[in-house]
Amino acid sequence: MLNKLAVTVGNERANVTEKRRSVGLFTLIVTPAVHLGKETAKKARTQQHFESLENYIRALESKVKDLQAEVEECRRSHGSAFGTGSTSTGVAGPSSFMLPQMASSSKMERGEDTMATEDTGSSNNESDIDHLISPTRHLVLQETDLELYGPTSIFRLAPERSSPSVGEMQQDNSEPPSSTYFDWARHLPPEVPLSRAEHDRILDILFKFFTSWGLRLVPELFLRDMHRTLSIPPNQPPPKTAHYSPMLHNAALALATAFSDDPLIRDVRYRELFARKAKSYIEAECQRPSISLVSALSTIASFHSTQGEQSLGYLYFGMSGRMSQALGLSIDCSPWVKSGLITHADMLDRNWAYWATFSQDICWSLYVGRDCCVAPPKATRPIPVPFVGSEIDQLPWYWAPCKMAAQPSYVVRTFDVSCDLMLIARRIMDFVNGLGPGFRREGVLQLDALTPEVDLTAASRPNALPHRLMLHLVYWWLFLLLHRPFYRRSKSSSAGQDIDHVKLCNRASDNIMLLLGIWQEKYSLRYLPITLVQVIFCAGTSFVLSAVQATSGPRLGRVALSSALSQAEQCIRYLLICGKSFECANRVATILSNVLQEQLKPRLLLRTLDSGSNIMLPSVHGSTTSGTSGSETGDSEYLQYPAPRSPTDSLSATLTSLDSLRERCRPPASPEWSPRDSFALAMAAPAGPHSQNPGQTQVPNVYGAETGGYPERPQDIEMDFSLGGMDLGIVGGSRCRTGQHWLDFLKLC
Repeated sequence: MLNKLAVTVGNERANVTEKRRSVGLFTLIVTPAVHLGKETAKKARTQQHFESLENYIRALESKVKDLQAEVEECRRSHGSAFGTGSTSTGVAGPSSFMLPQMASSSKMERGEDTMATEDTGSSNNESDIDHLISPTRHLVLQETDLELYGPTSIFRLAPERSSPSVGEMQQDNSEPPSSTYFDWARHLPPEVPLSRAEHDRILDILFKFFTSWGLRLVPELFLRDMHRTLSIPPNQPPPKTAHYSPMLHNAALALATAFSDDPLIRDVRYRELFARKAKSYIEAECQRPSISLVSALSTIASFHSTQGEQSLGYLYFGMSGRMSQALGLSIDCSPWVKSGLITHADMLDRNWAYWATFSQDICWSLYVGRDCCVAPPKATRPIPVPFVGSEIDQLPWYWAPCKMAAQPSYVVRTFDVSCDLMLIARRIMDFVNGLGPGFRREGVLQLDALTPEVDLTAASRPNALPHRLMLHLVYWWLFLLLHRPFYRRSKSSSAGQDIDHVKLCNRASDNIMLLLGIWQEKYSLRYLPITLVQVIFCAGTSFVLSAVQATSGPRLGRVALSSALSQAEQCIRYLLICGKSFECANRVATILSNVLQEQLKPRLLLRTLDSGSNIMLPSVHGSTTSGTSGSETGDSEYLQYPAPRSPTDSLSATLTSLDSLRERCRPPASPEWSPRDSFALAMAAPAGPHSQNPGQTQVPNVYGAETGGYPERPQDIEMDFSLGGMDLGIVGGSRCRTGQHWLDFLKLC
């Protein structure tokens, strides 16, 4: 699917067989492990040796009696079928059912790829002692979830929580009995007057535009597990599912309500009610980690990020990353499936949770400029991307406002390629963070040979789905991050072809603007994933650099300056449209406007002084426009750069436009930049969300509101992914892919 996606990330390091790490006076030397084999000398047969053998034999006899008692108990519980294949002594034979504890102590120790060494000083039968000295099991089955405890952990020796058999787990995952009972608002805060139709509509928008990028939630599995959980009467214990929990439900609605057309539902104080409800489950959920907990914590993190509270978001995503480590999601669990301790569906859920968390970790690290917390997959035991080739890709994607016919979503194929892209994004981040004043190495990111379901051409771009557009937007964003550090570097005097980083940055930013224009025309940038805010900002900084370069020469580059300013202004307008849903976009628009003002206004003022003109710059404080007001697209608010009558008139008009643009991006009077007082909290009756019959079986449908007019799409630009002559020959690593089809999910009645 992806033949070549490469990046040069610094100087090559020579392969060494000995590594040294020094901390103060201490040096750690790491050398390759050497297998010495068994010792040939026989041990002295002392009295102590014979006594230890006798004690060991007695311990084995006691263990055999205990196992025989357990076998008899299982035979009585499960019937005669359990005893098939048993021997005359009463001990189950090879074809009999293997108890979980027996399987976990045998197959798991053989299956996991860990440092299993042989202690030549002990008997081969002393497996319990060997496990204590040099443990090889890192995953421990706690109820239905695997948890990670390393060799230094005390808790790997603690009693395991009771785990149901595979048959019971499969029975729990089976389709629930047909019922008309569905209490959709059981776990939602009753203060919010949210109707069932609005609940379904905003969740549908969230699934289509926010969680589809990086497959943060799988809509079909979320709805399946939600229906299974909420169809059970409240007096019965709910099933434990990987894709739904009350905490995740509230966290998802805290995000989804930002897309509501009802200003009351969209008010941040109502959104915080859902967030607080989700947070109320944290302590109980973290006591017994689950995959749904990992998703819920990352969703809460995204909620805070959309509010401009990146530190709180970073905190909650760190909790999500820690819980993913507690579950050992980065460890291949296929041996557990072969042993029958977990199901194949459990493995797919774990693999999905790993890649979704890994991708979000990269995006978070790029957003805040900090190190990652989720370990990359191991080359020796890769984690395959799940659900590839499943029915999820063939499910129709349809949204009425975009006026497009239904088409296959191919969301999993896009997710698969995005995981490859995130692996390289991590290398780009390490490369950029390692740049110093004297660093002169260069890099090229190349995207080639994508499948038609994922690739974009001039014919397929106008009807591309949001997650497909997002994949290519992120590609060009990473392209900019890679080349922007060399934007103003001097030409190399070395022999060979020199890379024109200015040209490459301009190409990337132009392609970003092209794709943003398609998004705005088809869907509106009010519906977006949070990562798109940083993509728009990065493109805006590229246009600021172009504008600064146009003013740096002996002669003013008027055409280049006008074009760069227009594009930078367009980025700010796009951010203000995004700000109608996410407050952080308004703050980012303010930051970009300040950067544009601080970098260009002094240079343009110098140009006016050099021309000998005493121009009084007009004030435009009376033309302020809030970032969250006006029409959907803001067409009536666009600033124009008219054809100048003279050089001084041109500079004066440009300065006036910069001042006006900055005024439009000013935050509201509230010091927190938050529309907390925009609406009064209408405290609805506690039965507000339950105003409809809680037993109804309506499932989430597609709802949408027609949007206003859209700005004209920018001129089509040929997106050449080959970048001929720019490849430096560093190819990204490939990962193991799975060809198994995903198990059929339940269709809600």
